[in-house]
Amino acid sequence: MTAALVLGGIGLVAAILLSIARRALASRQDSNADAVVVAIDAILPQSQCAQCGYPGCRPYAKAVAAGERLDLCPPGGSQVVAALEELLGRQADADVADPVDAVARIVAKDCIGCALCIDACPVDAIAGAPKYLHGVIDERCTGCELCLPACPVDCIELVVRRTSTIAETSRAAPVAALACIGCGRCIPACPVDLDPQALHVAFEDGQADASVFDCVECNACTRACPSGIDLVGEFGVLKDRTNRLSETAQRAQAARLHSEARNARLSRDMEEQEVRRRQRLWGATARPWR
Repeated sequence: MTAALVLGGIGLVAAILLSIARRALASRQDSNADAVVVAIDAILPQSQCAQCGYPGCRPYAKAVAAGERLDLCPPGGSQVVAALEELLGRQADADVADPVDAVARIVAKDCIGCALCIDACPVDAIAGAPKYLHGVIDERCTGCELCLPACPVDCIELVVRRTSTIAETSRAAPVAALACIGCGRCIPACPVDLDPQALHVAFEDGQADASVFDCVECNACTRACPSGIDLVGEFGVLKDRTNRLSETAQRAQAARLHSEARNARLSRDMEEQEVRRRQRLWGATARPWR
């Protein structure tokens, strides 16, 4: 009898410990999955356009984490696909063309002030009120095209976004006569302790590197290079590229915040409408019959 009780107690304790271990493992797996979703969402352009077949960038990020295709984001283009491939270690099913950076424009003479485009915009980039002329806030517009089918008079068009001052003043990339041989002579030549060789690699790979802004363009590294590479010329282009990518990242972050604020506002509006509806029903029920 005592032995049976002991064995039963051991079995009960083992079952409890196993249950706790399973819950801890499930919690850890959920935490890891959430981290992957956050990383994927950070790569996406935050246009909230739904062209991927999902209602926004976050739902698509969750789907990609669960195994969805990597090439369903037209606004992201090849850069987003490449970043997702590197993050997840798997290949896209198809090539994706790079998108045109466009914004919506409302043709003023045709706008009837119906406000349907305002409701359709996922990032609150359209300003206006019913029966008044509407306008597009360029800084917020992601070019998602969701406002186009919403307009009953077809007065909205997409135009190429005005190039920034950075893009207008971008320098042409120099052409190296010889390839870098990795000798490292440029590194000790730099008076501000940069690594010109690493910056050259970033330039060649089409990447960005914020440390390039410490470059004073003294040409010491260029003079030290036995291959005759115009390193300072490359670093000028690298500065422009880094600035442009920073602008793109800032626009994506702003679009995410505007989308989240809009969704929160719509959720509050729905809750308030439901409260008012219940109050009306309660008032009608409580009203005495005459």
